[in-house]
Amino acid sequence: MNIVVRDLNMYHKMRGCSCGRSPTGLCVGWHRLTKEEYEKKKIEYEKLSEEEKKTAFHVRAIDGFGE
Repeated sequence: MNIVVRDLNMYHKMRGCSCGRSPTGLCVGWHRLTKEEYEKKKIEYEKLSEEEKKTAFHVRAIDGFGE
């Protein structure tokens, strides 16, 4: 079943992070990472500049940095 999203704000609210790992508050798939993988991704994210952090994730990101 495909769902057409017409309201991007509603889409983001529906995809809120429930595991507490996402640095953005939105689900970016980090709930599936092992503890070690999560720590590595977190360190990578923290090394990004503030400008890079704004574009590190996008709606289609499912496993981290838009992978």
